[in-house]
Amino acid sequence: MRRLAVASLALPFALLLAVGPVAADTGPGGSGTSFFSFSTTCSTSGARQVCTDSNLNAFASEGGDSETCLDLFTYSVSSNGRFTFISDQFGCAPTASLTIGSDFSVTLGSTDIAMQTCAAHKRQCSGSTNSTVSAHDSVVGDVAKTTTRSTTVQGNCTTRTTTTETSAELAGTMTINGTTVDEQGFLDIVDQSFTIRCK
Repeated sequence: MRRLAVASLALPFALLLAVGPVAADTGPGGSGTSFFSFSTTCSTSGARQVCTDSNLNAFASEGGDSETCLDLFTYSVSSNGRFTFISDQFGCAPTASLTIGSDFSVTLGSTDIAMQTCAAHKRQCSGSTNSTVSAHDSVVGDVAKTTTRSTTVQGNCTTRTTTTETSAELAGTMTINGTTVDEQGFLDIVDQSFTIRCK
């Protein structure tokens, strides 16, 4: 199981060493894990449907950066198909717990996020409503893995970069303020390493 947590991020790859009598430098590059999930819920109110699109995006890098963002976009659709914006709540907080299983299942631990609200007919977004969100997803279909290698020469130095990207479609549940809904998601894991050799 691969676990990414703010307090204990670990580099999953070995640092590469240059061969021969040249200087070597290594680094973590752009490694990180991104998780996205989406759900739409609707209810009938008179002659219209009132719907909320829930978008959840969590990211944790091997370098220690992390963020979980939640966006709740509410709108109505009339019987003749007319779309009307109602409100948009959004906010971000540090990613406290993002766990990737050996089967690439994803668990986002309970995260508290301060949300601002943009409402129809209001000139400015305001407020600071707290929302609590968590999610659990499993892989749907095949997991894709791509490895690319590149070489860059600048002056007397040569940089060789190896990037491995693992991606998968997901499905599971998202829980927002105690209410659980079905959702679809996506997982993207990037492991990047590089060596720099200077003559």
